[in-house]
This record gives sequence, structure tokens and C-alpha cells, in this order.
Amino acid sequence: MSGSSGKVLLSFDVEEFDLPREHGGEISIIDGAKVSAEGLAKILDILKDKKVRATFFTTVNFAKEQPELVMRIINEGHELACHGVDHFAPKASDAEKCKKYLEKEFRVKVVGWRQPRMQRIDYVKLEKLEYKYDSSVNPAFIPGRYNNAKMPRKPYLVGGITEVPTSVATCFRVPLFWLALHMFPFGMYMKFVQMSLKKTGYFATYFHPWEFADLGKFRVVPWYIKKNSGDRLAKRLGKLVDGLKENEYEFVSYQEFLKR
Repeated sequence: MSGSSGKVLLSFDVEEFDLPREHGGEISIIDGAKVSAEGLAKILDILKDKKVRATFFTTVNFAKEQPELVMRIINEGHELACHGVDHFAPKASDAEKCKKYLEKEFRVKVVGWRQPRMQRIDYVKLEKLEYKYDSSVNPAFIPGRYNNAKMPRKPYLVGGITEVPTSVATCFRVPLFWLALHMFPFGMYMKFVQMSLKKTGYFATYFHPWEFADLGKFRVVPWYIKKNSGDRLAKRLGKLVDGLKENEYEFVSYQEFLKR
């Protein structure tokens, strides 16, 4: 497959850092947003330097605390999409509230949704709210999270909503999401990515800005998340972008991908 026929959908879940709360610790929304802001600034610098576009699924909590960074996302040509209101405590009303808030405050049309922690979503509600796509399906088995091992690997329609699954490796459906770039040797990860591109014609993955911040002070954060985090992960992201660009794969937003 030539690079020109393969698309890269790079995305980030821009949320207030709440991982300590998942592991018995505490952190306020204000402090959590500051941690994510630290990482988001690094991400935007990398994308600007590499001249590539991405999609940023953003919570209301983060947008309220760090509006200048959300404006930077928009001003630098990236797509703004919805990721709920409070990442730690999602509610059924979040899809409506998030869309209304982001569109009003930042004067952009928002058509994409991703459910916090990639949980089940209501396609009928999304369609009524005039969303065009969802990206809440990781077609793999993640113990304690979800079992989507039999779900399609390629985009598919549910009513009027296009579901864009996150990419997995062709062998055993190994997830190629954020944690994989932490844990796998970089060469192995790139090989899996290339295999996925050849199989499906696109590569969709996601990260969280807080992964790119200094997590050393948070004792409750598991070691496997701290591994290759912070500046080390920023270098890996830059290396990933460079490798895909060298193979002439095209970076597009989710909206651009669906239009094509």
C-alpha cells in the first residue's frame, strides 16, 4: 500500500487528570487540569513543529479551567470534539451539555464524540444532537474495562452515526492505543502500526495530555503508566509522527477522514 492511501487519525482525550482517584488518591479538578495543561502544551508544540493535524476530544471541566489552550487547539488548525463534562463521573446528559458548551464558548461546530473510558454510548441520542461520528470503540479485550474483541475493525454506520474504531494489531487484536506506546519496544509498535494500516487503510490512536506531564510525584499512579511518560513519551510521539510521515501517510482529523 502506498502512503497516499493510508490515513493517520491522531487524537487526544483532553480531560482533567483524575487517574489518582481511580487508585484511591485525591486530586482536585483545578489541579488535574493543570497537569493535563502541562502535557497538552508539549503535544501542541510537537504537532506544530511536525506540521500535522489531530483531533482533541475535550471535557467541559478542562475547557473551563484552561480555555486558552482550547483556543490554541482551534487556532492551530486541529479539530475540537467532545469528551463529556466531568471525566470521573460521566452522566447521560453529558453529550448534550458538552456540545452546547464547546460550541458556544469557542464558536466552532462540534460533530465528534468519545465516551470517557471508552464505555457504551447512546447512538440514537448522538444522532438527535447532530453528532456525525463516535470514536468510543476499541475492538479489543481490556480486562476490567470492556470486551469488544468481536467488534469490527473498520468504520461502520449505526443509524446516522459513523463509528470509527481505534486501531488494533492484526495479530490477536493487540490494542495500539496510548498504553502500547508506553510499554512496547518502539520498533515493535511501529511494525504493528504498519500492519494495521495495510489491513484497514487507516490508523486511529489516542493519548491523554497528562501522560506527557511529570507523573513522578503521584505515588498511586501505576508503574506501567509512568513508564516512558513525560518527556520520554513526547520523544516517542515525535518519533512516531516522523516515521509515519517518512512513509508518506497522511495525517487527517476525524472530520476530514469521514468526508473522504
